[in-house]
Amino acid sequence: MTDWNKIREEFETTDISMKDLAEKYDVKYATLRSRKSRERWGKDDATQQEMQRNKKERVATEKIVEQLNENSDLTEKEKQFTVLYLQYFNATKAYFETYDCTYNTARTEGSRLLAKPSVKKELDRLKQAQRTELYVNSLDIKKEWLKQAFADITDYVEFGTEEVTVFDENDAPVFSEDGEPMTVKRSAVYFKDPDEVDGSLIQEVKMGRDGPVIKLYDKQKAMDRVMEFLKESGSGTSDLIVIQDDWADEDE
Repeated sequence: MTDWNKIREEFETTDISMKDLAEKYDVKYATLRSRKSRERWGKDDATQQEMQRNKKERVATEKIVEQLNENSDLTEKEKQFTVLYLQYFNATKAYFETYDCTYNTARTEGSRLLAKPSVKKELDRLKQAQRTELYVNSLDIKKEWLKQAFADITDYVEFGTEEVTVFDENDAPVFSEDGEPMTVKRSAVYFKDPDEVDGSLIQEVKMGRDGPVIKLYDKQKAMDRVMEFLKESGSGTSDLIVIQDDWADEDE
């Protein structure tokens, strides 16, 4: 028998996706979505923040590893130490996890490895690269306004009608006289999994009186800002096409 309480707890307290959850507990994806919507499952604020933090850390780590692969002066262990040090900024902890040694050894050797010229040089280079990535110019801002102006709510939610099973007050399915489960048709709206959407275009997600609410940034305001950019350039709508093409190229 399916333990729905256990499934709900795992959904609300971890970053597992709906698809992976359905596969793990061998339940139909549509049934899982229906249950989630009907019972108003939701991740708490702490879980949401942890998911976003983990996602950012994964992206940052992937970039560091990619850049480290270009360096032939470091051993694989030294590269691993470098990655961990940039995560923790703690040489002892980074050395301890890399070399699987005693704490006292890690405390001594971690400091020595951190001072090694080739490791220090690579750390300085990676830190500089990270600082450079924080640079934002006017075109970056324009691209964000463009994204908001052309955002589509269907990129974030799925809606339509579905047939769902009728349950009684004890959460047991109701059967008809011929022994078949009773169903009803109803309108349904489902949020897409966080990993499938661009969270930077979401202004707010909250639980409203009638259920969860997702709010995108003001589309009309974004369109007005885009028109202002075009007027400032004085060259009509052609600028908009150029910016869009440049944005699309970067995403590919």
